[in-house]
Amino acid sequence: MKRGMLIKLSLAGAVVALGVSGSIGWSADESLSLSLSRAEARVGRPLTPVSVAGVARRTTRRAVVGGAAVGAAAVGTACVRVLVNGSYVCR
Repeated sequence: MKRGMLIKLSLAGAVVALGVSGSIGWSADESLSLSLSRAEARVGRPLTPVSVAGVARRTTRRAVVGGAAVGAAAVGTACVRVLVNGSYVCR
């Protein structure tokens, strides 16, 4: 049981060590130092398909267009066309 626990702790330590985005080195006063680099999340430009803005834009457009198609079929010609996010919907 102790060997299994030691393996699990070693594995957890390795995962943590590899997950830390930084570097270990010696500082000017000859002591051990850990420096963490600055994290920057860059996926793409704001309107690319992978970006959060692109996903939100597509989801909103699909919901509005899908709802407009169902609403237009139910209401028929007695609707007022309104521009929402670049798409016309019946209101």
